[in-house]
Amino acid sequence: MTDPALHTLITTTSAALLAYIALWSGLQTFNANPTKRFMRIWVKLALYYAAYTMPVWVVLLIMVWSQDLIPMLAQLSLPAVLIAILMMGLYFYTVIVQPNRLRLEHHSIDLDLSTPLKVAVLADLRIGIYGGKPRHIRKLVSTINALSADAVLITGDWLYYPSADLVGQLMLFKGVNKPVYTVMSTSDLRYQSMNTTKQGQPLLEDTLASTFDVLDINYIGQQCTSLPLKCARATNKQSVVNQSNYQANNQANNQANNQANNQANNQDSVEQENLNTNPLVAVLCGWQDVPKQSTDIETSEATDKAMLGTEIANATSPVIILASRFDSISDLPKFLQPRPLLITGAAKAIQKNILLAQKQNDIRRSSEQPALLYNSRMGKQRGLYQHASAQIFVSSGIGTRGLPFRFYRPTIDVLTIR
Repeated sequence: MTDPALHTLITTTSAALLAYIALWSGLQTFNANPTKRFMRIWVKLALYYAAYTMPVWVVLLIMVWSQDLIPMLAQLSLPAVLIAILMMGLYFYTVIVQPNRLRLEHHSIDLDLSTPLKVAVLADLRIGIYGGKPRHIRKLVSTINALSADAVLITGDWLYYPSADLVGQLMLFKGVNKPVYTVMSTSDLRYQSMNTTKQGQPLLEDTLASTFDVLDINYIGQQCTSLPLKCARATNKQSVVNQSNYQANNQANNQANNQANNQANNQDSVEQENLNTNPLVAVLCGWQDVPKQSTDIETSEATDKAMLGTEIANATSPVIILASRFDSISDLPKFLQPRPLLITGAAKAIQKNILLAQKQNDIRRSSEQPALLYNSRMGKQRGLYQHASAQIFVSSGIGTRGLPFRFYRPTIDVLTIR
């Protein structure tokens, strides 16, 4: 191949890559359906999809440098070329590979439970322009299903510029074989309140709360429920399937209705037996902040929090609190015994609040947490902390926000609460 032909090939390939990045990121920006910050999202998505092209850019760089096709690049030294290749490889790894390296991290926490309880904690899902691809959710769901956990707790931060069809994007979560409990973060509630665009059309086809209903996810908000609960919906689904098959195969049988009723009664007995063999061991409460909108809403939320605080204080079983923010600790009832366990995520604002609280000696890191937990996570504040009002567990997180790369692996925290 002659040098002009090689030059034409490299030029054409480079133009095609740039066109792909610009056009595909623009299309995905429209799919995210933003009403503002359109250009900012476009740039973020361009950086994201540019990572997929890094292997091709490496090959083109080697070809251009070795053949002296571009004088400016031909003047680069071998170490400079190797550094450029290393940087492109690192960018590809942190954007494409690292977010897929899901891992489990196990922790033990003492809460004076009568029966040990194991829960999987997910934080900062950030489903939207970076995360939430079908391959991501399939791997997440299969990992959760393989765990011997009693429940799944999600601390909020579900969304990060999601597509308009939330149910379609999150439908794979319906495959989780364990009861799922969640609260919403402030950003989730902002998405929830985005009702119309400038043209008067719905921004999202489905609200997050209605999506939870479709996916059989228990949104507890500022409420309390009991743990553990049998995943009754799986049994109910099997009952419906069995009943449908039976009726389809026995349409001519006059006894179909009686047998269906007997089956429903037997199912009720099985569910009651399951509840009897799985007594209440803990109370799960949701605690979340609502974006400030009006005086009436703030007054209503203050009343709801006061009622929830009273319910927590009067609980006869140990309390586990699922919260989207670390500073929720300031609103909790004081001097509870045993101290409740507050589970939250590791968003950037939470990390700042933890650092401030540590400086003021309000909290201290649990002595059971390994020292490497801090150093190996690029300084992120994760793990178990002790506070006068509660034990606080800060979960590691899964999703990506801001710029598309991440330096630490997405993690599901598995808590064995004794």
